[in-house]
Amino acid sequence: MSRRITVEIPYESLDPLTIGSCDDPSMIYRETISAEVPWRNLWAWIRPNEPAALGDVTAATAAALERPFDGPRFSELLGPDTSLAIIIDNQFRPTPASRILPALLDAVERHGVRDARVVCANGKIFPMSERDTEQKVGVETLARMQAMGIPFYQNDDPTNPQMYRFVGISSRGTPVWLHREVADCSVKITIGQAQSNHWGYGGGGKLILPGVVSDETIESNHGAFVMSPQTRYGSMAGPMRSDIDEVATMCGLTCTLNVVLDTGGSVCFLNFGTHPDAHREAIRVFNSIYAYRRPMGGPADIAICGVFAPTDHLFFHTGWGCMSADMVLRDGGDMIYCSPSPGVETSIGSFPGFALFDEMKPYMPPSPENIERLARDIYNRRVGMWAGCIWAPIYEVMSRKHLTVVTREENLELGREIGFETTTSLQGAVDRALDRHGPDAKIVVLPYARYQMPNDVIRMPSARFGRMAAE
Repeated sequence: MSRRITVEIPYESLDPLTIGSCDDPSMIYRETISAEVPWRNLWAWIRPNEPAALGDVTAATAAALERPFDGPRFSELLGPDTSLAIIIDNQFRPTPASRILPALLDAVERHGVRDARVVCANGKIFPMSERDTEQKVGVETLARMQAMGIPFYQNDDPTNPQMYRFVGISSRGTPVWLHREVADCSVKITIGQAQSNHWGYGGGGKLILPGVVSDETIESNHGAFVMSPQTRYGSMAGPMRSDIDEVATMCGLTCTLNVVLDTGGSVCFLNFGTHPDAHREAIRVFNSIYAYRRPMGGPADIAICGVFAPTDHLFFHTGWGCMSADMVLRDGGDMIYCSPSPGVETSIGSFPGFALFDEMKPYMPPSPENIERLARDIYNRRVGMWAGCIWAPIYEVMSRKHLTVVTREENLELGREIGFETTTSLQGAVDRALDRHGPDAKIVVLPYARYQMPNDVIRMPSARFGRMAAE
């Protein structure tokens, strides 16, 4: 009998009532899920070497604001005549705004800024409820904002033309309407999480587009570029992310405050500086932690992927790692994606773990013919790409790979109705995959798949919006 090894990967989530923050450890389910695999089949088990978390995030923010990566100090941008928009990410991003904003409010008070506002970059996501806002911004911070006369806005009505100012048209043809509470400000700063995703990277200018622009701008960008082969993990120079950064520049994004969150949800890096350079430096740091050297002798036949609490409420968000795991898994291979996906309670009701993937049903099963039909429907705007920009790339992966989702019991019926193969047993999924691929199957384990990608796919612009360069 061949030697076997137990593979343990994260199978974590936040409490379904908790979104926008992972500051409270009691709200995190720190679980693992395991399976035994033959030692001879374990091709690679890739784990990051994470740095220590920052101790005092508020103090680190204050220091970064006065020691920028590049450009002027935050204090040099402020004064009594400054109009300031502070843009934070939404409830489905775990950036700890409640610990970052106090340092910015200190600077606003110190330099006599009379016209400031905080704006949530909802994009087309439903607005934060009062509970969500208290968790994201912090009860004390909200009270302080009220005392200082700083209003809180959300991008909560993207189809209302009265809420937006027309800015222009990007070089790639995206018409740009910017939320008027942002457009009217002379200084605009975004606070967000720098991380990899299947559009390239998150954070920075992405808090402008899709964060605080109109429905027309979001759909134009997402619909035009999400299906491009160059829109992928690791490509800051792909068409979707390049358009996002150009639009942010058109909208006058002054500077960004960027955090890298480790797999426990703690801030392990933070910087501040001009757009887009400070964000790109934060991405360089992120890649230095989570991008990995591609193992020799690949690709794999089987990929086992895990998730971690700050990313897991809905498969809509945690499933991004399907596109990164695709890079090291051969076509015809088995992708086993472990995601509890407990669902969420929101300002507009409850969402189950596989919410929004029902839009995939008319195109099932995945096939070249149905991808062609989907492409036509995207062009004719029969498919809204705010949601399609998530499920369409996963669908494309499913047309080439066999996807099994290991999830909670309550998700099985909806998952199967959509067309996913779902199970509660990681061991069962692994055993079936080994039966399909035989005794020489190569297994890769990506415990934090949504963060992880091979470093040879990284492409960054060599200059602002310029040609691509390998990093």
